[in-house]
Amino acid sequence: MNSETISELGEWLDQNAKQIEDKSVEFDPQRVYNVIDNLEVLRKPIKEYFDMTEEDYYENESDHQLTLQKPDAKLSELKDRVLVNHIDGSLADHQVNFTYNHENPFPDGQYDAKVDVNMINYSFIVIGAVFANTIIADVRNSISRDAILSIGLAAKALDDWQK
Repeated sequence: MNSETISELGEWLDQNAKQIEDKSVEFDPQRVYNVIDNLEVLRKPIKEYFDMTEEDYYENESDHQLTLQKPDAKLSELKDRVLVNHIDGSLADHQVNFTYNHENPFPDGQYDAKVDVNMINYSFIVIGAVFANTIIADVRNSISRDAILSIGLAAKALDDWQK
């Protein structure tokens, strides 16, 4: 994988966001899963996390950016997302600092696909920009595992919603 893969997916999402939201364009979550798995931030392939309980993830891998609320619930049911929204630091010195926001794709109890589309798109824009200007290890060593998981959760929720 290279930074172009992330950028191409981000561009496609940006160009098709409205059509994904109105279900006139099919969203392919596997493209997102492939990027996530190739980043090698999480210990397992992303799909293995969807049936994991919040408690299991929290105790074994979480970096505690996510707000986990139901220990026995599956991660795929989680309503919190961690958006990668900014970086600072020094790319030349390999000191990358990502910053995050929380996003809720269920603001009124109903799923809002636009929140997840924007979350995936914006996160990939930031990650892709860093990856294009430094080495992949800088991304892997600096980014939140919970943020990467959130991208996968958003992709799964979008796919489930479109079906």
